[in-house]
Amino acid sequence: MLVILGVLGFFVLKIEDVKIGRGGATKKINAVFDSVAGLDNKSTVRVAGVRVGKVTAIHLRPDGKAEVEMEIDKDVQLHSNAAAHVANLGLLGEKYIELETGTQNQPLLPDEQKVELRGSQPASIDDVTNQISAIATDVKAITASLRTVMAGPSGQQRLEDIVENVRLITGQVRELIAANRSNVDATMANAKAISAELRVSIPRLAESIEKVASSMSGTVNENRSDVKQIVENLRHLSADLRTTTDNLNDITGQVRSGKGTVGELVYSDEAHKRLNTALAAVESGVTELKNTLGRVGKLQLDLGINSDYYAGLPKTTNGIENIGGSSRAAVWLRVTPNPQLNRFYNIELADDPRGRQRDNIFQVTTTDAATGLTSTTITHETSFDRNFLISAQAGWHFGPYDARLGLIDSTGGGGVDYRYNDRLRFTGEAFDFGARYDANPHLRMYGEYTLRHEKNNAPMLFIRSGIDNPLNHKAFIFGAGIRWKDDDLKYLLGSVPIPK
Repeated sequence: MLVILGVLGFFVLKIEDVKIGRGGATKKINAVFDSVAGLDNKSTVRVAGVRVGKVTAIHLRPDGKAEVEMEIDKDVQLHSNAAAHVANLGLLGEKYIELETGTQNQPLLPDEQKVELRGSQPASIDDVTNQISAIATDVKAITASLRTVMAGPSGQQRLEDIVENVRLITGQVRELIAANRSNVDATMANAKAISAELRVSIPRLAESIEKVASSMSGTVNENRSDVKQIVENLRHLSADLRTTTDNLNDITGQVRSGKGTVGELVYSDEAHKRLNTALAAVESGVTELKNTLGRVGKLQLDLGINSDYYAGLPKTTNGIENIGGSSRAAVWLRVTPNPQLNRFYNIELADDPRGRQRDNIFQVTTTDAATGLTSTTITHETSFDRNFLISAQAGWHFGPYDARLGLIDSTGGGGVDYRYNDRLRFTGEAFDFGARYDANPHLRMYGEYTLRHEKNNAPMLFIRSGIDNPLNHKAFIFGAGIRWKDDDLKYLLGSVPIPK
């Protein structure tokens, strides 16, 4: 056991890259943000997508802003206009801090002292839904203005006022022409002089036109069929335009008389009421969409599969061989409706290596043919069948600790999880207090180490080791598993009502 724990500790130190007795390879910087929602301690720090450090602490400043302390490689050079902002790995990936080192022509920041950068964060889904709500409000205001302008006799009066204004404008134009009669006479004199000059130029123009006409005549004779077709097309076009004009006249007459959809919209109070009802329904739909998007955006859904080997588990129970051997497999689901409400739900289905005990009683009665006496034989038989255990708990976050209460392996119990960092976690569980399976309560304690975090095309991979049921049938746990976030199930569950 000591050798195994020593090997596990060595690999933890190697993979965690814990620096013992070394210093000066990193430097510390600070950044101030208006909000760091979703960013946790030990989150990564990247430059151009390359990991260069991690978040060491997050504090709330007296002015209401969030101050983030980071530890980055000393080789990263930051200029005086460097900045930091919170980013996502993909659409719903984990959050990290992206550093902009600044422009090369700016002075470098000193490495000997802690520097403070300005920070920014991306727009949230709540900002998008607020903009959609504002657009719906503007549409409602526009329709209200149209209803106010065009409704009833007052709308008709406004249209008559517009026509009267047009008539006044034409009268003013006529008076303007009369006031500028002298200018018009001068223009006519200029036109007379031009006509006299044209009298001399017209014969020459006529000769040129005659030559052009002769040329065009030949061209027309050569293309007489095409010209005829063009004239025929123009005749059909004029007939279609006449029909269109008649249709427009009919439409405007129906609108003026209050017939048709547009006529009812302009002159009918009932149409106005229906329009208001439709707009109210649109506004209600936008509100419901906003609430749904808000729930889906906050929902976190994690799935996992793990398999454990129980070294030292007895091969038999009450003299009967265990159905499941010494292994235990489980599939589980964790649902976090809203991280801000500090609660989550766990559901797990596991294969019990001990199986389910069945006690059967067989009674056989026989009669002796010679003596006529009867005898009864009672036989007790115990067997074990494969059994599945169900766990369902409600949990709460308390900083690095998680507390869980509910069903554990189909019995009442509770557990505590402690997150040492983003890779190492310790868990303790206690259940079966009613001696359903064993004489003493069932205890389970193990440590879990993350070998690789979840990426876009690969799940998270972890290993774990610990001790199980030390008060009854002690066994040592060695196992591994995978964990990933499922966005498809998340959006399917987004339509399920969740308490606020």
